[in-house]
Amino acid sequence: RYGSNLHQRDARSQLFGDHGGGGSSGTGLRAPSPGYGYRPATPNSLGQYSASVLEELESQNDAQVEGLSAKVKMLKDITEAIGAEVRESSTLIQNMNDTFDNTRIRLRGTMNRMLIMAHRTGVGWRAWLLFIFTVIGIFWYVWLF
Repeated sequence: RYGSNLHQRDARSQLFGDHGGGGSSGTGLRAPSPGYGYRPATPNSLGQYSASVLEELESQNDAQVEGLSAKVKMLKDITEAIGAEVRESSTLIQNMNDTFDNTRIRLRGTMNRMLIMAHRTGVGWRAWLLFIFTVIGIFWYVWLF
């Protein structure tokens, strides 16, 4: 199943290149050298790997699984924080919508009562408009001078 020039750092050496001028085998893979701290992961004549090679590969897999688990946990925390923010924003928007709706209803009622009052007094809306502008003008004059 595996070629005889397979070693445990094949993918890493292909990814990161030659780390110290070590020779390469006929397949373009770097041949392991004693100075790099790893040995070839070649099977014996029955196709079995040594226990120490399997344990080392298993420990590397465990370390990578732990790294991935930490990244997944971080993504989960970020996703939960985003979800909480979205829920809070939705609640705030709903409350603002309700407040604006209540304000619109109150303003409509106030305007209707003001129009009814103006109609009962017999004074037209132009006179009321002139009165409001006069009051605003007086306040403006007092405020500036």
